[in-house]
Amino acid sequence: MTQERLAYFKKRLEEMRDSLLENIRGETAEERNPFETDGDVVDQADMLSTASLVEGLSNTQKRTLEEVLRALQRIENGVYGKCTVCGEEIDQERLEAIPYAEKCRKHM
Repeated sequence: MTQERLAYFKKRLEEMRDSLLENIRGETAEERNPFETDGDVVDQADMLSTASLVEGLSNTQKRTLEEVLRALQRIENGVYGKCTVCGEEIDQERLEAIPYAEKCRKHM
């Protein structure tokens, strides 16, 4: 995958993450949102395990946010766009449809 495509998918994933986090902010009654942290993507993913922070999220939103955060971590680790099962490249059409996809069509 070219650096340009990687930057494109990173931007899409960050926008998805921000949108999901905005939903949390809108649904959380706490004055200070714990997701506003100086930590990295892994720190944000760890916060998801705290039930009181994600009460307002539906199960689908929680799962999607976790998948988006894992995809951003794969970008950081240099393995984004590769199937986590076989290591083959995930085709661009699949990534366009589901930018946080972890598996190729064969292993989905």
